[in-house]
Amino acid sequence: MSRFHRARVPASRHFKAGTLRADGPGAVLRCLVLAPGPDWVAADLESGAFVRARASDSQPDEDAPPMRLGRVLSAVEITLGRDDEPPDPGRPEAVRLAAQPVRLRRPRRQAVRHLLGHLTPADAGRPLLGTLASSVSYTDVDGTRPSVVIVAPDERPRFGSGPDGLWCEFTLGGRRHGLAFVARATAEDFPRPEVVRLLVVGFGPPCRGQLPKVVLGALPRI
Repeated sequence: MSRFHRARVPASRHFKAGTLRADGPGAVLRCLVLAPGPDWVAADLESGAFVRARASDSQPDEDAPPMRLGRVLSAVEITLGRDDEPPDPGRPEAVRLAAQPVRLRRPRRQAVRHLLGHLTPADAGRPLLGTLASSVSYTDVDGTRPSVVIVAPDERPRFGSGPDGLWCEFTLGGRRHGLAFVARATAEDFPRPEVVRLLVVGFGPPCRGQLPKVVLGALPRI
């Protein structure tokens, strides 16, 4: 018998993107990886809730072994650990990982499409992450709204590198966005625009009292 379990997505479930979890230490979640890092984002296969790793899990100290958080659209099983840090209103989906994620068999393609379809807002004209600005004041967030969203650009996104680092440009609902691209370390690792179907956008770490919008990952056609 294979040591990998088939990750199942309930076909009849109505997912609700951004649902906040209340699971405590020891809870086991099966997740679909949406952004493999360095800022890790996944979706709970049972509920569709977004899950983000604590920064210290996805970017550990130099002396600590790195978390192997899986590849994009892979399925992993994670166990929640004890989290003594206060809730972060800038990323309310953040959880502490108790151990290395366990790799699962990839869900069936139709099931992944079903999940992503429910997590992608139908109204592309809504303000991205609730605001038209490229960032939001940290003092204005209270942890009741998701800090990450999946979007389907109007056309192929553009990726590049500039003085301030890597970037991604895309149009959504007729509005053009130019955001930092933090899903990869080098320009050579950019995804090919012609195969990108969805983008994972979220708030990055606070900077001078602001939470900047950044592109955390790019999802291919499936």
